[in-house]
Amino acid sequence: MESRTAEMPFSADWEAVRWVTSKPRELFKSLPFEAEVSGEEPFDVQIRIRRRLFKFEFSGRMNVAFADSTATYVMKGPKGLLILSASVDGDVLQSRASADLVERFLGRKLEALVNGFALAVCRFSESYRRIVGKILPTGEGEFYIKDMASDDLPHLLRYLRFSLGNGTFSLRGKGNGEEFRITVENDVVKSIEHESSGGSAIVEVNKPLLGVGEDDFSGLELGGEYFLSVLRR
Repeated sequence: MESRTAEMPFSADWEAVRWVTSKPRELFKSLPFEAEVSGEEPFDVQIRIRRRLFKFEFSGRMNVAFADSTATYVMKGPKGLLILSASVDGDVLQSRASADLVERFLGRKLEALVNGFALAVCRFSESYRRIVGKILPTGEGEFYIKDMASDDLPHLLRYLRFSLGNGTFSLRGKGNGEEFRITVENDVVKSIEHESSGGSAIVEVNKPLLGVGEDDFSGLELGGEYFLSVLRR
């Protein structure tokens, strides 16, 4: 069996990782490559990774297990066995991809798989921990959020993207005499429009949702309570 690992600095906790990984349908839809989970456990799973030098495809059935602060996805299909795991060790998120498959360039394929998996689990877990205590659903596609600052925006977008299971949506927020609108297309944050009594501004972002950071919204002065509406596009 061949394996590859990835480690990422991590600012959340195991409970956040468990929340994210306990929702494999939402997580796999949110990975930075084509992946889908459907049905009930054992789930049906499909993964497709396309790179310039190789292509990786896997389909089969998947079981989920949790033990010792580790989430493990065990996938079995016609090609063989594929295992993905994520665990927390202090301030580090550790991920591993292992496979018993007959594949050319298997090491490269596992490296692409584990790096994308680790990035998604890390970012969505951190954003969940940052936002979950501040946000409250108020209706279909509508939310109330308290104590929000500009540097919460990337976390809010990731939290909503994970919950929606859709990488294309627009977010509108109103509060404190101001309004903002953010557009996300195919998991890329395109732009944010901000209007207040002091004027209006449009900030072009054009960054992947998993890569956008707090500094990308540092020029905005947001703070307090907002009512949010999300439009799936």
